[in-house]
Parts: sequence; structure tokens; C-alpha cells
Amino acid sequence: MRNNIIDLALFLFLAVIWSSSFLLIKISVETIPPYTLTAARLCVAAVVLWIYLAATRVKLPLNTETLIIYLVVALLGHSFPYTLIGWGETRISSSLAAILMGIMPVVVVFLAHWLIPEEPLNRTKAMGVTISFAGLLLLVGFAALSRLQQDILGQLSVLGGAICYALCTIYLRRHKPTGIRTLATGTMTVGTLISLILAFVFESPLHIQPTASSLGATLTLGLFQTALATLMFFRLIRRLGASTFSQINYLIPILGGLWGVWLLGESFSWKLFGSLALVLIGIYLVQKSNPELRKEV
Repeated sequence: MRNNIIDLALFLFLAVIWSSSFLLIKISVETIPPYTLTAARLCVAAVVLWIYLAATRVKLPLNTETLIIYLVVALLGHSFPYTLIGWGETRISSSLAAILMGIMPVVVVFLAHWLIPEEPLNRTKAMGVTISFAGLLLLVGFAALSRLQQDILGQLSVLGGAICYALCTIYLRRHKPTGIRTLATGTMTVGTLISLILAFVFESPLHIQPTASSLGATLTLGLFQTALATLMFFRLIRRLGASTFSQINYLIPILGGLWGVWLLGESFSWKLFGSLALVLIGIYLVQKSNPELRKEV
């Protein structure tokens, strides 16, 4: 019971951390271009995690198998989705992007049914995912669906990013790599190298002149939304399973809305709490549908 409470607390805390990313990214990109921002936050996270490994005297495995895992997770969990979603949101509305990102938990649940024996799809889980998706629609408004005629390439780009996240979640759940600290450090290191190459190819990171606020936001993104969040991400996939963890995608835009009300003075809407209630009910049903997983962890 105690471990379940800890896992739930970490799940909610991670959703809060990731939901605040939107505000910090908005501040960062005022003077730091997107590829450079991605490289910078991954670099900060990698340095922090390397210090963590050194302090705990843990060595980073560098055999062929682990290097493949680092590369796959870096591409599917960082480089590809950051680029696809960022580009897609320059062409479509954020509300439509939020709905399209809602495909990620759906893809995870269906793939888990075929690829993860202890996470079969059943009526309770399907109901939970449906209720959570309804909570997302309530938040962004059903009118957002009318924007499906917007730029098709932008929509496909965001969908591609969502599917990357889904595949990364399934991949981590299936392989169950040992050593959360080493996995996070290796992934961040590979991700940093890839992002630096993209930054130097498409931008000029050595010639930018970032403001203090952009630098502060980027440092915060690297420390908390990337380094700390990744450690929790790897733990929770192992503890909660892919299906339950993927529901965090429905919580993030709701909590992001609450951040906007609190810090940006945006108008409050009852839809925020209504959406939150529906998503929490959906998460409960999805987790309840995995008794074998609870025995395993």
C-alpha cells in the first residue's frame, strides 16, 4: 500500500513538472531557437546525471545492448517527438495539438495488449481510456474538432510525435532495462549529441544572445523537467505499467491550464476541474484493470 501511494504521488508530481514545461519553453524560445533549446536542456540534464552517477559511484554500461537502448530511447523519447511536435505546433492550434497528442495513450493501450502479456486490453481499461479522452475534449472544447481541416502536415507531425512517445513507452516496458540512473544518463548523453548536431545544422547556437530569463528557464527545464522527470519516468513505467503511465498525457494539458490561471492571470473555467475529475476517474479504471501488474511490481 505504501509503495502504491508513493507511485501515485510521483505520478502526480511528474504530471505537474511536465505541465509547467509549456510556460518555461515559452520563456526560453523568446531568445533561444528550438533546436538549440532542446540541445541545451538535454546537455544540462546529462551533466547533472553524470554528476549523480559519479557521486553514487555507479559506472555507465557501454556494451552493445545498452547502447542500442540508449539510442532508441533518445530518438523516440526526445529527439524525434520534440522536433515533430514543435514543428507541428507552428502550423496548427494548440487545442488541436492537445487532442492529437491524446492518441498516445490509446496507441499504448492497444500495443500493450499485443506486446505486453501482463497488460491485456479489457472492458474496464477501454472505459478508463475513453473517460480520460472525454476529459481532454471537455478541456479544449469540442469545437477544436472542427479544426481538423487545418494543415494536414502539421497534424501528421504532431501525431508522429505522439506515436514516438507511445513506442518509447512500450519499448521501455518490454525491455525493462536495469539501472534507472544509468539508463537516464546514457539516454541523455546520446540525446544531447543528436540534438547538438541538429542545432548546428539548422541554427547557429554560438551566435545567439539569450536573455537572463531565457537562460534561467532553460536551466530549470534541464534540471527538473528533463533530468529529474526522466528518472521518475523510468521508475513509473516499471511500477505502474505502460497503460497507466500513458494516461499522464491527459493530465498534462489540464494542469498546464491551472498553471496559466495561477501564474499568467488567465481566466478560470469550471472545465478545468471537470476535466481533471474525468481524467482521474479514467486513470483509476486503467490501473484497476491491471491486477497482474500490481502483483509483479
